[in-house]
Amino acid sequence: MKQNPLIYLIAAFGWTWSCWIGAYFISLTSGNSLVIEGTIFDLIGQFSVQKALFPELLFALGVYGPLIGFLLVDRGEKRPIRKTDANRLAAMAALLPLIIGIPTVVVSLVLGYFNPGAGTPEMVLIGLYFASNFITSGTEEFGWRGFLFPYLRQKEAGFWLATWKGGLIWAVWHYPLMVILYISQGPWVMVPTLVGFTAGIVAMNYITNFIYEKTQSLPVVMGLHALNNTVNFAIMLFFPATPLLFLTSLMAWVVVAYLDKNDHLA
Repeated sequence: MKQNPLIYLIAAFGWTWSCWIGAYFISLTSGNSLVIEGTIFDLIGQFSVQKALFPELLFALGVYGPLIGFLLVDRGEKRPIRKTDANRLAAMAALLPLIIGIPTVVVSLVLGYFNPGAGTPEMVLIGLYFASNFITSGTEEFGWRGFLFPYLRQKEAGFWLATWKGGLIWAVWHYPLMVILYISQGPWVMVPTLVGFTAGIVAMNYITNFIYEKTQSLPVVMGLHALNNTVNFAIMLFFPATPLLFLTSLMAWVVVAYLDKNDHLA
């Protein structure tokens, strides 16, 4: 096999878009609502009830497109892990998603969006959501960091150009999901949401590339990916009516500016 990005992109996009779009249209024609924001544990639990699960199962499988693409291409030589900074960078990967979520939490709390009913069951749900994301969305990192970023890093002139290109690709890969989520709200909501989402994904691509560049560790960036998704989930769980989730994207760019200034990668 050759280190061919076209093979990877066809596999990643083809598998994911086919599953997501297919599940959406199957749900429309069957008259069943498509549940797309639950966990893999929710899906497993539904096997015990009388319900048409095929659309949900097909949709859940869509996330594995980047992993399938990764398995179909040659990844080239893997650089050795930098042991000296391993603990610091693992801690950074755990803390950055929490830091990125702080402005949304603080402002939402001040403006009174907090859900007073949140408690122990919600904390358990957050833990399950993280575990689910690690074995679902976290596997995207095999493709984005395990193949695409190293390939672009080798071919492009510099870390930033590789990050911009990879970030835009990563964002577009998500577009069917975003359209399904927001199509009912019309273009005046969906288009700005796509723009803001793309900006946030490019920022997270920089952050995740930064961590991977220094650690060469897929488990670390899988945890970062899962934790970032979990922070957003927790914000919506405790502040369900907040319109301020966009602050996470702005804060992600603040983190990017800090990392770029203090530890620039050429």
